[in-house]
Amino acid sequence: MKSEHLDVLIVGAGISGIAAGYHLQTACPDRTYAILEARDQIGGTWDLFRYPGIRSDSDMYTLGYSFKPWTNRKAIADGSSILEYLRETASEHGIDRKIRFGHRVARASWSSDEARWTVEVERGASKEIVRFTCNFLFMCSGYYDYAQGHTPEFPGSDRFAGRIVHPQKWPEDVDYAGKRVVVIGSGATAVTLVPAMAEKAAHVTMLQRSPTYIISMPGEDRLANWLRRRLSSRVAYGITRWKNVLLGLWFYRFCRRNPKRARMLFSIASDRSA
Repeated sequence: MKSEHLDVLIVGAGISGIAAGYHLQTACPDRTYAILEARDQIGGTWDLFRYPGIRSDSDMYTLGYSFKPWTNRKAIADGSSILEYLRETASEHGIDRKIRFGHRVARASWSSDEARWTVEVERGASKEIVRFTCNFLFMCSGYYDYAQGHTPEFPGSDRFAGRIVHPQKWPEDVDYAGKRVVVIGSGATAVTLVPAMAEKAAHVTMLQRSPTYIISMPGEDRLANWLRRRLSSRVAYGITRWKNVLLGLWFYRFCRRNPKRARMLFSIASDRSA
């Protein structure tokens, strides 16, 4: 079996894979690379997940690219806006031309003698095996199983008369209007899903195992929008990005060092938002 050699293989065409492609071709323009994407679309998480209300759980000035200013007024953006941002970035820099869709990495092995990786890939619906070799293998495939999201076993679920839906595989025919819904979990997915479903459902209950603290934040960053009206988009973006990064670091350390004061701060903020 013949193999194609590239200097770098990037696995995954999501937010990380696109960033890797940009920085690689900018810093090392003489190196060859390709992005292997198992699915048929760009975007990773932001194309896979289709549940109601999907949006980022981080502000886009922090989550976005340092080389591509986020200019949307919403700091906490919806999934479709993020997907459009990723597609635009890949197209602007020619990264989309480096993507091999329908290429699922099956196995990879390293040879110290040859100082290179050999990567076997299943290509297309027929799962034809093709082989690549590369000097560097850059994994940008995310941290969960795209084929099947984690689904705990709930005793008695086989007797449940309603419908059980996993948000990773949200069906288009789900009709929850006027119905009673229970959302199991209280992570980022649940926090965005519950308010969206509550607009149509008769009643939505979030069922959580461990208590968490949540503070309601504005969807728009007033300072960022103010700066963008007065400065170039790149300068305004840079200032906002560092403001949010430093604020996040300070808040994390504050909570670690002063848990009682942090708990009191959360309680005050929750009372005000209510």
